[in-house]
Amino acid sequence: MSSSGDFGNPLRKFKLVFLGEQSVGKTSLITRFMYDTFDNTYQATIGIDFLSKTMYLEDRTVELTTSLPYH
Repeated sequence: MSSSGDFGNPLRKFKLVFLGEQSVGKTSLITRFMYDTFDNTYQATIGIDFLSKTMYLEDRTVELTTSLPYH
């Protein structure tokens, strides 16, 4: 994708990092937002997960990139 959004306005990019204790639901929360799904089973994040989503808000194109580090 070029540096401009579909609506003629610049693409806005945001990077989010989610930190917290183990087993509190960080991955579940982000998966719900990114894919509109929820998985009841627990699977620990190993290493780091990166997810991206492009959204169209009013007249702007926004790209969110999330990082879910394991600690």
